[in-house]
Amino acid sequence: MEVKLQKQEVWQRVAPFMVITIIVAIYLPTFVGLSAQWTQWDESLSHAYPLLLWFLVLLYKVGPLCHARQNLWIDLLLAIGLVVVSICWFLFNTIQIKILEQLILLPILFLALAFAFGVKILWQLRFLLLMPVFALPIWDYLNNTLVQLASAVVGEMVRMIRIPALIDGSSIFIPSGHIMIADGCSGLRYLIISLALGYTISYLNGYREKGLILSLLIAGALGLLANWIRIFVLILVGYYTEMQSSLMEDHETFGWIVFALICFPAIYFAPVIKRVQATTGVAGESLGSKRVLLLTLLLMPGFLMGKLVAATNDTTAPTYSLGDIGFVSHTSSLPLPPSLPAARLTRKFIAPNNIYLQINQYIPQTPRDRLVPYIARQYDSQFWLQESVKVIVVGGKKVRVEQLRQKSGLKRVIQAQWFDVGGYTTATVAQAKLLQIPAVLSGKQYFSVFTLQAECMQLDCDKTLQSLLHFSESIQ
Repeated sequence: MEVKLQKQEVWQRVAPFMVITIIVAIYLPTFVGLSAQWTQWDESLSHAYPLLLWFLVLLYKVGPLCHARQNLWIDLLLAIGLVVVSICWFLFNTIQIKILEQLILLPILFLALAFAFGVKILWQLRFLLLMPVFALPIWDYLNNTLVQLASAVVGEMVRMIRIPALIDGSSIFIPSGHIMIADGCSGLRYLIISLALGYTISYLNGYREKGLILSLLIAGALGLLANWIRIFVLILVGYYTEMQSSLMEDHETFGWIVFALICFPAIYFAPVIKRVQATTGVAGESLGSKRVLLLTLLLMPGFLMGKLVAATNDTTAPTYSLGDIGFVSHTSSLPLPPSLPAARLTRKFIAPNNIYLQINQYIPQTPRDRLVPYIARQYDSQFWLQESVKVIVVGGKKVRVEQLRQKSGLKRVIQAQWFDVGGYTTATVAQAKLLQIPAVLSGKQYFSVFTLQAECMQLDCDKTLQSLLHFSESIQ
C-alpha cells in the first residue's frame, strides 16, 4: 500500500510537467523563437532561463497535484476555450504577429492546467502561473518610453547641479564629448528583473493582491531609479575625466553594481507573511491517461491547421499610379534615408521642389517570412530628434507625418509615410500588423511602404509640409 501511494505521489508531482511538455511539443515553433531571444544574453530577456527554472522548481514544490472532479459544463467550456486559443495561435503564427503568438501561450497554459486538474487548482496557483509573463518580450514595447523618461529625469538632474551641458532630447553634450541615452540605457533590463524579483518575493512571502501590487510598484520604481543614478554618475565621470575614464566605454558591470546596491536592501527588508501552502495531497484522484489524451487532442487544432495551410505565395508586386505632377525615377538617396528591412523591390522618384519618394515592396517567399517585416526606429536617434508626429487623412488614406531635426544643427526634414497591406492602407506599423489578417485571408500577400521626404527651406516647415501632402495625395 505504501509503495502504491509513493508511485501515486510521484505521478501527481510529474503530471503538471507532462502538461507543460505537451504544450511545448505542439507549439514548438513559438518556443524556438522565444529561445532565440532568451539566449541573447545582453538583451532585456537574458534572465528568462533562470526565471523559468525557478518557476518549475516552485511548481514542483506546490505538488503533489491531483485531478479535482468538476461540473461537466465547466469541462465543456474549458474544452471549447482550448480549441479557440489553439486556433488563435495558428492565426497569429500564420500571419507572423509574434507578440500575440507568444502571449497566447499563457491562456493555453491556464486552460490546459484547469482542464487537467480543475479550476480550483488553477485559482490556488494563479500567482505562480503568472510568473512566466516576465520571460515574454511584451516589455520591449516600453523601451522608447523609458528612454524618453530617462532623458527627462537625468536631464533635470544635470540642470540641478549646473554642469555646463546642452540637453537635446536623449543626447547630452558636455564640453568634452557627447553622451547618448540610447536604447540600451532605457533601463528596461533593470525594470523587468526588479519586477520579477518583486513578484517572486511577493509569492514567497505570501502577499495577497494588494501587497503584490504595492511590491511591484516599489520594485519598478527601484529598478528605474538604479538606471537613472547609473546614467547620472556616468555623466559626472565623463565630465570630470573629460571622457577619458574606461567606465565610459564599458559600464555594464557598473550598472549591475548600482542595481544591487539599491535593490538588495529592499529584498532583505521585505516583510514576510506566514502562510500555509494549499496542496491537494496524494489522497485525491490522479490525472488519468484518457484525460491527458483528450487534452492533447484539444490542443492540436491549431497545429493541424498550420500543416494544411498552403506553403507558397504566388502574389506579384502591385503597381501604383503616381499621378501626373512630375515624379520621375532617380537613383539618389532621400534626405534622411529610412532604416527599413531589405525589400524585394525598391523604387525611387523625385518631383519638383525636391520632393523625394521611395517605395519599398515586400512579398514573403516562404512560410517563415513575415508579410509585414519588423520595422524598428527608422532614423538614428543619436543624430536626429523627432520634433513632431501626427496622423492625418490625405486623399482618402491615413498618412503619418513627422518633422525631424538634426541634433546640434538646423537641418530639418519632413517625412510622410503610409503602408499598403494587401490593398488595405494604414499609417502605423501596429495597424499594419493587424491588417495582415484580411490580407492573408484574401490571398493578397504583399506589403508596400511609401516614404515621401523633403528638406525644410523655412524655419516653420509649413510650406514644405503642404507641398509634401499635395504630392502624397496624387499617389494611388
